[in-house]
Amino acid sequence: MALKDLLVLTGTGTEAAGTYALSLSVTCGAHLTAAVPTIEPSLPPGLAAELPDHLLSRMKEEVEAAASRAVEEFARTAREADTSIDVVRFKATSGELGYSLSQVVRCFDAVILPQPDPDGTDTLDIIEACLFGSGRPLVIVPYIRVHPVIETILIAWDGGQPAARAVADALPLLVLAHHVEIIAIGKGEIENSHLSSRVLARHLARHGIQAEVRRLSVDDINVANMLLSHAADTDADLIVMGGYGHSRLREIVLGGTTRELLRSMTVPVLMSH
Repeated sequence: MALKDLLVLTGTGTEAAGTYALSLSVTCGAHLTAAVPTIEPSLPPGLAAELPDHLLSRMKEEVEAAASRAVEEFARTAREADTSIDVVRFKATSGELGYSLSQVVRCFDAVILPQPDPDGTDTLDIIEACLFGSGRPLVIVPYIRVHPVIETILIAWDGGQPAARAVADALPLLVLAHHVEIIAIGKGEIENSHLSSRVLARHLARHGIQAEVRRLSVDDINVANMLLSHAADTDADLIVMGGYGHSRLREIVLGGTTRELLRSMTVPVLMSH
């Protein structure tokens, strides 16, 4: 299935993701919708009851004004790129933006989100909520500006279910790439994983995608660093990988490799679970 209906989160700290989303929509021939949250302040019931009505009204007006500015700024960027967009506005309480956005994402092919910025907007909770709660792939864009092209794509492959889902979700982009590498990463002997990678290459070939299989060992370096190092060496434009997590108190939280890659990524990542 082609990517024809994309969603991008807009607002403070999302400029790089917005620029990338505009380019990706043109590349895919997709329609782009800007998701604009109206963040409602989360106040204790007692405090909310004690606040004067005019203060509550002013808070709501400021929230609406901030959302309207986000719409105007992104619409201006889209016009400069000669691209049309739709806008969907949704309400979310403070601290629950990710959950609310994950529900919106379910009616789109994919969502474009910004990488967590240690000096700016921390989107880690939003990414986690959308990854495990939307049922859709995420394209996560570095907060540094990147050249929005799809020429070389790396697939991080371990034969697991999240990786398989990511490859299936990425097929519309893989067919556009000039070079695709399947990266089998493991410690010591990983013959089963390596053979599985060749089976995946055969599967992709049946979709008209010629993929090279490469085996990398991580005896002395962790998986995230190895992937990012290889991406830099090959001038990769996109990494495709499963978003891994583990259960804790009935909640899914990001696993260490996923979290480390999000922290250090320098190229966009398509992630699925």
